[in-house]
Amino acid sequence: MALRDPGDTNAIVRAATNRWGSDAARLPTDADRVGDLAPRVVLEPRDAATLAQTLQWADEERLAIVPRGGGTKLTWGTDPSRLDVMLSMTRLKAPIDHCAGDLTATLPSGAMLDAVNLVLGRENQWLPLDPAGSDRATVGGIIATNDSGPRRQRYGTPRDLIIGIEMALVDGRTAKAGGRVVKNVAGYDLSRLLCGSFGCLAVITSATFKLAPVPPASRTVVATVSDARRLGALALAIAAAPLNPSAIELESPPTRLMLRFETTLASAEQQAAAASDLCARHEAATAILRDGAETDAWREYEARLWRTPGTLVKIAVLPADVADALEQVERVTASHAVDYHVGGRAALGVLFLRLSGDLDKQSAVVATLRRDVTARGGSAVLVAAESALKARIDPWGDVGDGFQMMRAVKARFDPNGTLSPGRGPGGL
Repeated sequence: MALRDPGDTNAIVRAATNRWGSDAARLPTDADRVGDLAPRVVLEPRDAATLAQTLQWADEERLAIVPRGGGTKLTWGTDPSRLDVMLSMTRLKAPIDHCAGDLTATLPSGAMLDAVNLVLGRENQWLPLDPAGSDRATVGGIIATNDSGPRRQRYGTPRDLIIGIEMALVDGRTAKAGGRVVKNVAGYDLSRLLCGSFGCLAVITSATFKLAPVPPASRTVVATVSDARRLGALALAIAAAPLNPSAIELESPPTRLMLRFETTLASAEQQAAAASDLCARHEAATAILRDGAETDAWREYEARLWRTPGTLVKIAVLPADVADALEQVERVTASHAVDYHVGGRAALGVLFLRLSGDLDKQSAVVATLRRDVTARGGSAVLVAAESALKARIDPWGDVGDGFQMMRAVKARFDPNGTLSPGRGPGGL
């Protein structure tokens, strides 16, 4: 039965409760807000079929729906232009289908990454993704934002590891793409298409990934240098050396690299020593961290970058331009008296800049940096910021010539703009 008044919040809540029961529908709390918007109802489907029915109902009633996993990335990107229904994915926790012999696993979208790896670890395997907040981040949310962490240096992003996906569409259907074996590459690669889509095309219900063996040992070399120029040169030297680090992470201030080696004990020790010698030749002060000291160092690094209040900007440049980008960050933030902290994938040219202070000054910093890196063929995206700052500066910036194709794909998957309207890349 259609809603007589789709603008009547009580009618929406009643209709959802009548369809799926009081345990699947609830009133929102402050934690369900996205920017300045609050949903009228929160739905928590228990299976993919019910989820698909929910999408079809919302589409027919012209209700805007935003999927949410652990809520770790609700502030990312553009705020939705409308929000009627928050779709919580945390009940979609079907059993993990682990094919240890094939090094693959099919994972429910509502499962949290740390919990998944705890199960996979029983066979000495894991999904080698390490985004911030992995204790709360869900599989679906990680895919939808294509989120990764320092180990991207070795293992890549979700787009590199995913081989199959199951999804619910706004017309009420469920669909599959890809397969369960690594060699399956037939047809359109919808699995990768949904990586980074911010939930604006379909809702992921489960995904199949390539796995990796759990490394038996780990060592981290911390190399501190005097300035950004030396840091950039050292990162390129490490990347070119006959070493196999799982992470080459930069941080400033202080200006330093964190190099992680995860392999057998003998190899980890040997590579850490060789990396330390190379760093010393580049006039860097080095230390090799093991065991608890190593774990603490990575935990503290993540906290400084991801758990500190403020604006977060993702800057992408060529690896050869990392030193220039760091020097520009230093100059621009100093000229506007804005505090900053930067970290990221030094050898891949992916930097995350944390800003704090006056919003007008932050806006000027982001605009200046975006103009500079865009001129170099890079990009600067506002990952997380207050709604007031997002209103002053477009979080995505120019997404390039592919935007028209993105709009066409969005129209094909979601013609009524039901899913995460305005939240996708470029404001899709």
